[in-house]
Amino acid sequence: MYPRNALMSTGVTCGPRVRARSKTRNRPASMTHEIAIGPHRITSLKPGMPILTLAPMAGISNWPFRLICAKMGAQMVGVEFINCNAILHKNPKTLQMMNFCDADIYRDTGMSLLAAQIYGNDIGRMVEGALVLEEKGAQIMDINFGCSVPKILRSDSGAAFLKDIDRMMNAVRSVAEAVSIPVIIKTRLGWDHDNISILEVVKRAADSGAHAVAVHARTVAQKFNGTADWSWIARAVEVSPVPIFGNGDVFTYEDAVRMVEETGCAGVMIARAARDNPYIFSGARIPTFTERVRLARDHLGMMVEYKGEKVGVMEMRKFFASYFKGFPNASHLRTDLVQVDTVTQAHRILDEWVTDSDRHSHDA
Repeated sequence: MYPRNALMSTGVTCGPRVRARSKTRNRPASMTHEIAIGPHRITSLKPGMPILTLAPMAGISNWPFRLICAKMGAQMVGVEFINCNAILHKNPKTLQMMNFCDADIYRDTGMSLLAAQIYGNDIGRMVEGALVLEEKGAQIMDINFGCSVPKILRSDSGAAFLKDIDRMMNAVRSVAEAVSIPVIIKTRLGWDHDNISILEVVKRAADSGAHAVAVHARTVAQKFNGTADWSWIARAVEVSPVPIFGNGDVFTYEDAVRMVEETGCAGVMIARAARDNPYIFSGARIPTFTERVRLARDHLGMMVEYKGEKVGVMEMRKFFASYFKGFPNASHLRTDLVQVDTVTQAHRILDEWVTDSDRHSHDA
């Protein structure tokens, strides 16, 4: 475990102070360009840009997508969240998720930090699972206290920990004391609007050994509905001695910039918007149609390498549906691509659309 005093001596910037009840805030004098998480330093892609990270997403943030986002500029990338029981039972699908074949790439190139997220309901097993993930190459250990999926809540995992903050802190402390890599947590504002606990959580998490906290600005009861209340991120920044990553309702690069400006958070953790457009990590520029096609081809190749043609192509369908939003007649392209079964079919359809795009000058 890295002592919190050592973390604070590295000069972590948690963002300017804000008024406790303010919904918005003036632009900070200078945006945070570098933070420390244990021995690791995370810097923004370039001056003037916020620190952007990829959130762990089940079925999305496997190694091909993590590598794509790292190359686009994500400063930290999250592995799909992993059940500690499945780790210890050596579930085949979980073992594949734990194959951090991209970890050495990140370390060798310095592109991005690799954070492995764990969840469970038994603290002892969470510790055991975390130790396995560390051995597999994780550089950051992320504990999930934010998943609001009914199945996870029924198992007393994920956001269910928000019903018992003492239990949550016991989990943080136990994992932090067991592993030699920094621990971060991802959580929500509280169980519902009558039980907002985020300020207590961020203060106690730091004292329990967490090196950063990612805050999804919704309650468990909201799930992904309604509007994320960024004002609570700002309040968390006020009281937290460790970096706060904001999450929730970030759909564009401009949203990420606005979140940092309004809350003073150290960085932004991006989920669904990254799935739709990994270029979000590169800044505000909108990728051309040809660039999207190139991205789809590269991603398809890595997915087939990772999972074989049958499964790889099938799992690429959701990315095909996302990558081509917003282009003329793209609905027809998406309809064609989400039905492909082979790599050859996918490339043939993309070839036809590139030819048609060139002919009609859609790539502008």
